[in-house]
Amino acid sequence: MSEIKEPSLSNTTIIRDPKIEPFFISKDAYCYTIFKTVTPDIRYTEGNKPGKDYVKPLGHYSSFASCLKALAKEKVDNNQSYESIQEYIQTFKSLETSIKELLNVVD
Repeated sequence: MSEIKEPSLSNTTIIRDPKIEPFFISKDAYCYTIFKTVTPDIRYTEGNKPGKDYVKPLGHYSSFASCLKALAKEKVDNNQSYESIQEYIQTFKSLETSIKELLNVVD
C-alpha cells in the first residue's frame, strides 16, 4: 500500500505583483489561493502602537482563471468609494478586461 504524501511548502508558488497589492496569489498542488496583506489600524491595537502586518486568506480556486476573476472583484471592492453605480461598473469592466487579456495569454 503506497503512502499519500502531503505537499510541502517548497511546492508552493507565490505570485506577487504591484498591480494587485495588497493581494497576492499562492499556487500549490491542489488550488490557487488569494491572500490579502492586512495592516492593523492603529486605533485597534494595544496602546495605539503600530501592529504587525498579517496575511488573510480570502478564497481557494480550482483554476487560475477563476482565481483572477475573483481577484478582480476583490480589487474593485477593496475599501473603495464610488460616486455612482456607473463609476463602479466602469472600474469593474476595466479590471475584467485586463483579466481577460491575461487569460488570453495563459490559454
